[in-house]
Amino acid sequence: MTASAPGRAGTHALPAKKPVLDMRGITKRFSGTFALRGVDLTLHPGEVLGLVGENGAGKSTIMKILSGAHGKDGGEVRIHGKAVNLRGPAHAQELGIGIIYQELSLFPDLTAVENVFIRREECRGGRRGLLGPLDRRAMRARVIDILQHDLGVTIDVDVPVGELTLAEKQLIEIARALHSNADVIIMDEPTEALESGEREQLFTIVRRLRDDGRSVIYVSHQLDQVLGICDRVMVLRDGRNVETVPVDQVDVAKIISLMIGGSLDHQYPQLPPPEEETVLQVKRFTLARRFEEVNFSVRRGEILGIAGLNGSGKSDLVRAVYGIRPPDRGSLTVAGQQITIRSPKDATAHGLAFLPSERKTEGVFAGHSVGWNLTIAGLRHSSRLRLKRDAERRDIARYIGELGVTAASGEQEITKLSGGNQQKVLLARWLAVDPQVLILEEPTRGIDVSAKADVYRHIADCARRGKSFVVVSSESPELLGICHRILVMYEGRVVAELDAAQATEELIAHYAVQHVEEAADE
Repeated sequence: MTASAPGRAGTHALPAKKPVLDMRGITKRFSGTFALRGVDLTLHPGEVLGLVGENGAGKSTIMKILSGAHGKDGGEVRIHGKAVNLRGPAHAQELGIGIIYQELSLFPDLTAVENVFIRREECRGGRRGLLGPLDRRAMRARVIDILQHDLGVTIDVDVPVGELTLAEKQLIEIARALHSNADVIIMDEPTEALESGEREQLFTIVRRLRDDGRSVIYVSHQLDQVLGICDRVMVLRDGRNVETVPVDQVDVAKIISLMIGGSLDHQYPQLPPPEEETVLQVKRFTLARRFEEVNFSVRRGEILGIAGLNGSGKSDLVRAVYGIRPPDRGSLTVAGQQITIRSPKDATAHGLAFLPSERKTEGVFAGHSVGWNLTIAGLRHSSRLRLKRDAERRDIARYIGELGVTAASGEQEITKLSGGNQQKVLLARWLAVDPQVLILEEPTRGIDVSAKADVYRHIADCARRGKSFVVVSSESPELLGICHRILVMYEGRVVAELDAAQATEELIAHYAVQHVEEAADE
């Protein structure tokens, strides 16, 4: 199974009913700047509406207005034909609107049942709230019924949700929305961290919700998925409507053109050939129950990709190389010198850098400025006994310019930037320390098509200057487009080494799901 789009949904006939949701002329300002300018959005019963646009186009703002997290400055919202003034998230839930954010809002130490019923607990005798003994049996039966009947899945509802997979956690979020009788379910980047099989399961559930008469607003940067699962697609640009059109009347190239106001001719840059010198060599790396006997090397100026399903060991491997969790055994050589890395500090000192996949929890220092985030890893380059402010400011200006970071200034708080610009700052952070090898884990997760193209261009430019990369990605097209070679992992072992120029998505998927002996026999 590949990670390609689900089957096209354009043939799905929308019911001839009044809209379940009608937003007209929605306007929103932040500090005098327009985030939305007269946006219209119409959603029909039993429809999946794709909402797309570059970061900063207004998608998040309109979602937060609809979910009650933000108030609108102008315009009208009608639900089932009735004008409403959303007074907060709880009020939005009462009106039948549920939202599943990209960063899930579950309580990891509570069970699925407790998460679904939180603030809506049922007591014996049919009472609600904490007015008596909880009717745990009834609540458990209700959650199981939603999961099995409405969603068609079976999940252990008695363990803390922190022990569940990400896909299972998303299903618990959907179950919580269904329990609140949501007619409109907003899904924000629902497949960003899912593997292909989990995505297919989610697509099946979205179709099931649609067939049951629920309406879904599907927000995603994955345009092939939008075309495959949605009935119509609505494009925003600079806080304005561009076009809303049935999916069978557009393709990915057309949507990109509408999003950016032009064409994106070359998403993947021309890669320079790597040099002969080996700059990183990993031999017999083993970490119990994670990966075993892994060997690979990276040449100077080479971009090596690592593919595999969740649990294949790909993330554990690169984190071991960087010293986050060192291996039980194995050797590591950087630029011809065999070294021992016991911590990320050791790795950085030996010329390695690591950009983690979870930007918001592992990469960005929220509450600090763009400049602070950019220079924090390289303070030793701009300081002796005291911080050299002039050198720091020069570094900030240089990398903001080189990577095309869109920010008011280096003093702007980093979380005020779009996801793509935050990612550029994190990439600049490591370029500023002049590493030999950059390990990038899901480097374009959650960023739009233009920002992706910028990141790819910067990676290729750095490779041209002799930097080496190890790129872990769940997106096969990304690995095929940006890498020289691709390793495929399965159950903790490397089962294939592919020339990216000759490989295909289907070949990567084949090795990613086959047992090592089966793959070797091909």
